[in-house]
Amino acid sequence: MVLIDNTLPRYDAAGMIMDVHDGQISQWQTGGPYFYYGMGYRNCTETKGLIPPVDCPGIYQPFGGCGFRTDHALNVYTSPDLVQWTHVGDGLPMDKRPDGIYFRPKVVYNRQTQLYVLWINMLTASKPRQWPLGAYPNATYLVATAHDPAGPFAVVNPSAYVRAKGGGDFALLTIGDDAYVAYDAWSNGHRITVEQLDADFFNARRDTPPTAALSPASHEAPVLFARHGWVYLLYGHTCCFCSGGAGARALVSPYPRPGNVWNWSDTGVELNPIRPWSISEHAIPSQNNFVFTHVPGAAVEEEDEQAGGGTRTQRPHAHARAADPTFVFTADLWGSAADRLKSHDRQFWAPLAFDDSASPPTIAPLEWLDNFTL
Repeated sequence: MVLIDNTLPRYDAAGMIMDVHDGQISQWQTGGPYFYYGMGYRNCTETKGLIPPVDCPGIYQPFGGCGFRTDHALNVYTSPDLVQWTHVGDGLPMDKRPDGIYFRPKVVYNRQTQLYVLWINMLTASKPRQWPLGAYPNATYLVATAHDPAGPFAVVNPSAYVRAKGGGDFALLTIGDDAYVAYDAWSNGHRITVEQLDADFFNARRDTPPTAALSPASHEAPVLFARHGWVYLLYGHTCCFCSGGAGARALVSPYPRPGNVWNWSDTGVELNPIRPWSISEHAIPSQNNFVFTHVPGAAVEEEDEQAGGGTRTQRPHAHARAADPTFVFTADLWGSAADRLKSHDRQFWAPLAFDDSASPPTIAPLEWLDNFTL
């Protein structure tokens, strides 16, 4: 049994508060260590602005404001149990990457190339003293690879091809040998769409059309994960380090078939609804991050999907199966640090509850948990 506590910061083995945000957790092999990838925002002090978005005034300042610095680290941690974490280091060292502001790293494994593939949102200034807000229309995704899941990752594509320009938040998912990206963009009004990636996972495929817009305008923070033959997409409204949280609307589709055929439907469930009698405060004051899987017991028989967007299971002997994994929702609690350092903002984790009597299965709305056990 592992106790997960949402009320306190997480500390690594050196006694330091973990500076790891808007990334992912993956256990690449059942029984192996967990890998925690996330942005390190360094020790900058959060401030409030006078005009929206009030929680991230750095968006209106030259590059270097809190949350918009060019020295963000891709921090990588490992753990045997989701509690004891060891800091491995910066998985994308500054001297090995283009200068820019980096956000929301995601990693998948390509079993054909046997490489771990990192996508990360990158924002670069096209002119001196440009505000991040002015640079966002040219935002892109940098792609890097590593033979080891801990990195370091080496850049292979500084600007991945996707159809909509000015890429925003995104999520990756592999199913078998195929990979998909869900993202929003400045050029499409921050509407979530999904595209299939090419064979090496370095770009979206040019010969396969994307889905139509799956969200209204002004939505971001998509999360993709697969469970029991269904793919789930979560997203919320645009939220620039918002302290009140954002939504987590749940869509679902059968597994995509060759040709990128998707058949999305809205489950009608808002996992993170606005609190009663509030205009903007959500039940969980958080922004969607990732859904990872915790597999109890021994090894399981290999399945097609990398469950939760990341798990590559082992099969030591045929038909060996453990209990179903727990799908754990993670989200950033922006503005939660007692000392107001962005690097110390906490995260909220919670197990998802599925109703398998429905077809497709639905997910119960989230409730605040001070702690829970896995």
